[in-house]
Amino acid sequence: MNNKKIEKFIKELAKHEREKTSYQFDDSRNSILITSGLHLNWIGDFFSNPKIKWEEKEIAVEKIKFTGTNPKMNDILLNQCHRSPKEFRKLIKDNPKIKKEFEKYASFGNEPILVRKDEDNKGYYKVLDGMHRFVGASLSNKPKIKVWLPINEDEELPYCEPHVVYDLMRGYMRHAKDKEGQKELYYALKLLNRTYANVNDLLKGRLGEKWVLDKDVQNIIRKVLKEK
Repeated sequence: MNNKKIEKFIKELAKHEREKTSYQFDDSRNSILITSGLHLNWIGDFFSNPKIKWEEKEIAVEKIKFTGTNPKMNDILLNQCHRSPKEFRKLIKDNPKIKKEFEKYASFGNEPILVRKDEDNKGYYKVLDGMHRFVGASLSNKPKIKVWLPINEDEELPYCEPHVVYDLMRGYMRHAKDKEGQKELYYALKLLNRTYANVNDLLKGRLGEKWVLDKDVQNIIRKVLKEK
């Protein structure tokens, strides 16, 4: 009986929490950041910060590399074909069974895909979003594909969700409140502050001493802010 009561309470609480936070989805960039976290993809990194600028263009399919989808397809696209559309086309030419499987996965719309620079190979790109369409373009032997490309991703850092920072603090306060935990939290916050544009403001504001009252955490925050 108690289990049924708590499960009912949890359902009602979940509904209440969704209603409380629905406003966060009214802002397109924030909505993308939140759903990117839910889906464990990189899209939020590229759309959360409005200072990141985009260019629409056509790029040769051979200059774009496959990225991860699911373990089964990753084994083919990433491991066997080494991310290369050229090697993928050669593979499916000799393997109709594999081609058929990818035809089920692919889509063939003309909407632009999202790409980002390949950090290891100058002049090449990786799929950020739109793998279904990129596989479709590869299957169709299209020479080029329309893309949206960030043009200043090296100059502008992305934003992260505030809870990412707070989760670390909460982990320390609840389960690691010792010297080792202080050291771990310091380096974790230092990394986030170095790699996300909004963390500095979060540590000074929403997660500052007026909101997060733990003195140890605030000492660590002051150290992180001082050393940036």
